Amino acid sequence: MSFTYIASAADWARIAPELVLAGVALLVLLVDLLLPQTGSVPREQGAANFFVLPFLALLGVLGALAATIVLFVVGDGQRAFFGLVGSDWGSLYAYLAILSAAGLGIIFSPAYLKRLKLVHQGEYYALFLTAALGMMLLAAATSFMTLFLGLETLSLALYILCGFVTRRQSSQEAGMKYFLLSSFASAFLLYGVALIYGATGTTRFGARGTNAFPGVLQFLQAHPQSTALLLIGIGLLTVGFAFKVSAIPFQMWTPDVYEGAPAPVTAFMSVGTKAAALVAFARVFVVVLAPVVADWQAVVWTLAVLTMVGGNLLALVQRNAKRLLAYSSVAHAGYLLIGVVVGGATGLAAILFYLLCYAFLNAGAFGALSALERLDNSGCDREDLRGLWFRRPWLAGFLAFFLLGLAGFPPMAGFAAKYYLFLAALQGGHPELLLIGVLTSVLGMYYYLRLIAAMFMEPAREAQAESLEVTPTLAVAGAAGTGSSMPRVSGPLGRTASPRGGGASSGAAGPAVAVKVAPQPATRRAPAPAASEQLAEEEGLPGRSLVWTTWLGLGLAALGALALGTVLPFWLVDLALKAAAAL
Repeated sequence: MSFTYIASAADWARIAPELVLAGVALLVLLVDLLLPQTGSVPREQGAANFFVLPFLALLGVLGALAATIVLFVVGDGQRAFFGLVGSDWGSLYAYLAILSAAGLGIIFSPAYLKRLKLVHQGEYYALFLTAALGMMLLAAATSFMTLFLGLETLSLALYILCGFVTRRQSSQEAGMKYFLLSSFASAFLLYGVALIYGATGTTRFGARGTNAFPGVLQFLQAHPQSTALLLIGIGLLTVGFAFKVSAIPFQMWTPDVYEGAPAPVTAFMSVGTKAAALVAFARVFVVVLAPVVADWQAVVWTLAVLTMVGGNLLALVQRNAKRLLAYSSVAHAGYLLIGVVVGGATGLAAILFYLLCYAFLNAGAFGALSALERLDNSGCDREDLRGLWFRRPWLAGFLAFFLLGLAGFPPMAGFAAKYYLFLAALQGGHPELLLIGVLTSVLGMYYYLRLIAAMFMEPAREAQAESLEVTPTLAVAGAAGTGSSMPRVSGPLGRTASPRGGGASSGAAGPAVAVKVAPQPATRRAPAPAASEQLAEEEGLPGRSLVWTTWLGLGLAALGALALGTVLPFWLVDLALKAAAAL
């Protein structure tokens, strides 16, 4: 049997956002070769390297975002390349979350890289765009082969980005741990794909309401009886997807990788990977495997409950802000799995809207931490954040804003996202998930507010240590014949201790008078190396000229989170419903 397929211009137009990112990634590498190589280390001190390359990468993200909007308006919503890649509204909606996270991550990067003196700018931003490209392919995949291609594209780029800080052991550990565990998860997923192909005879998903590209969906509609081969394949797929979305008990990689990776990379991957994997998860299970929903719904229900409860409980005991946000991300994955259990247009729309809101909140929180993180990966512990309001009030205010949004306080986007997700659980006939979600959200408020309290209500470590150094000293003067006074150590009233320690003196007793010794001038201890490094960073040194990029990213993230919680929810939820119907 021969097969011939020639790509048309319409096929290339349907993947225009991916083409823009791929082209700009190559362009970034070429421009990097042309920029001046100055400094003791090549490219270390070239100002153009720290501005031109991120600016070009950001233009690529904006171009992909513009192409996405164009496809929303004039696109035909059909699948490209013989049913391998979708251009439906569901895929385009996921692009909005992925590109928002990528754009914010790029904006947070210049000051961070300059401050930590990280070179190889071209590779960094090219890998950033390549990871975003893989995420978009994963979210738009309508075939198991395309799904695996997108998964590996984003994973390979993120392996390198997580270990990008070569002088930091935790960064190298994060890259290696993510590589090893993700490889195992990819193997599980690929084995599941092979078994499903063996059970159905196709790797295409199949489209609802049309037989233009028949696939697994059409096979299961014609043969609704599950075979052992199909059930094992579904189980292995569940393991692979659960790892990518950080669902318990497959979350063990998340806190270590999030803590060790550079903060801008964590801001990007914590949102983009979850958005792409959740959309692919929902498309495969809610749409493709809908005829056999009874075989997998109980498993996903259990994953959702374990992830919501376990993620919040594990976050309670964290003292590092990045690890706390990592377990918070695990808990949010549990909330998103509610939409997979509910299914239908309501559940899918709730997932899409939640991901868009989560993109601005979580990326903004990690962006604020990127301004505090130092080369040795310190600066994000709870002790380091104590008194941040008194040292850097604007940064503390932004971080508190994003933490409150993640906790679900109005009017930030987190409240609107959880409201529509829990409403979908109620409308979908799962009030138990609604109750568990609300209770765990209340539990999550504790660790968010505890971190905020440390920033606003507790003194910094250095200030507390200095306050303990200056204490009034009381001395007891015995009125003897000479009129001299000695500190009282022990003995009855009026009898001072012998200087030689031989007991109390037998001199004439006199009235005991408490005399306050003149306070000695307080000597300020030299700050610890980490603290002095932080003071140096706050006052100006490498990266000071680019610090405005961090403030720009924080401002954009805050505006997006506020708009999604107040002005845009009604329109975007309606758009999400239409997008969910097209998945």
